[in-house]
This record gives sequence, structure tokens and C-alpha cells, in this order.
Amino acid sequence: MMKTIRRNAYFGYVIPPRSVVKVLAPWGENEGRIFRIGYYSPQDGLNCVWLVNESGRYEQTTDQESIQHDFELLKLSDETDFHGFERDKLESVSEAEFEEWRKA
Repeated sequence: MMKTIRRNAYFGYVIPPRSVVKVLAPWGENEGRIFRIGYYSPQDGLNCVWLVNESGRYEQTTDQESIQHDFELLKLSDETDFHGFERDKLESVSEAEFEEWRKA
């Protein structure tokens, strides 16, 4: 049990869920894609960052360091519930909202 807690512990800056990021690094065919940061899983910890696509699907994961170096922050969320226990799940975004992010 203690190994699991230590492995999942993260003490650096945590980007809030619902923030919007754009892939800058050559990440396969993902360079230039826009994602939202999903809610964090208690099992995975705060260093396992879920990337949510425009359809609302939790598609890929990365870590906080990669977010800092390989992504551009387009919109910083003010979300305070990092696990989303009291929040609605992320849904698909409208084409207009997605285009607004793309122009940023």
C-alpha cells in the first residue's frame, strides 16, 4: 500500500482539469492537436494527465513535466475539484468553441 502511495505522489504544479492545451512537440501524428485536461484519477495520481479530445473521450495520458515542455497552454481553467467528484463529466465541445481555441 505504501509503495502505491509513493508511486502516485506528485508534489509539483498540477495543471487544473478543463484547461486547454495544444501539442507543440512532434508527438507522432498529434503535433498541433488541441486537448482538454481531464479529471485526475485517484488511482493514477496527479502526475498522470489525461488528455481529452474534442469529442469528450479520455484519449491519451502524459505527465506534468511533458505538459510543461511539450504543450502550449491555451486556456487555464479555474477548476478546483481535481478529481471531478462533484462535477459533470467533460462532454464534446462545440465547433465554435473548438475553433476559438484553434485560433489562440
